[in-house]
Amino acid sequence: MDWNPEQHYKNQTIAGEYDKKRFSSIAGRVFNYLEKRIITKCFGELPKDKIIVDVPCGTGRLAEILLEQGYKVHAIDISDEMLTIARQRLAKYSDHFTTEVGDAKQLDQHPVQYDAALCARVLMHFPLEQQIHFLRGVSSLSNGLVVINHSLNSRYQRFRRLIKKLLKHQASVNYPVTDEELNTLLSSAGLKEIKRYRMLPIISEAIYVVASKGVISDDNHHHEI
Repeated sequence: MDWNPEQHYKNQTIAGEYDKKRFSSIAGRVFNYLEKRIITKCFGELPKDKIIVDVPCGTGRLAEILLEQGYKVHAIDISDEMLTIARQRLAKYSDHFTTEVGDAKQLDQHPVQYDAALCARVLMHFPLEQQIHFLRGVSSLSNGLVVINHSLNSRYQRFRRLIKKLLKHQASVNYPVTDEELNTLLSSAGLKEIKRYRMLPIISEAIYVVASKGVISDDNHHHEI
């Protein structure tokens, strides 16, 4: 695979066109609305005076909904070009929004910890071993709550992928995870799943997991919208 997600978004043009290409269509706008609604639910029990670290923040699309809810957000991304777009987008929240260029896989010695962490739309671009390394870095920044987004690799979703390939639709993400792999990913990062949300499970692989450090739950609660 020639595409390198760590380098791709350092291009100023790609960063500037990111939201338009992905979220300007009807399907993109629906996805954007539903994803922001789920993110709001994921952090619903976190008091509004807390600070959330968003890694990778990208253009600030999801940071925006957190700021609207009253949280402070510290954004970390490997691409300063993406963070530039985020700072422009979220200028009115400048008192509550800070940014930092950084590689999640090198954050385990970061001098600051935050009340919670968000890690969305990135893990599925890497093999599982690299996902673990990435999530460990994100987890090390949080005092407790960590929310991740991933793509679920179930038998039904594999069938959907085959149909999409035959119809020559847009390619799916490269590294979705099975439930077993998801458990491995979380436990390797010192996390325990406490809640799960699905977005349109019939047509989407997207899964949103609320996890916590050092918390053991008797069972997982699954919510679908």
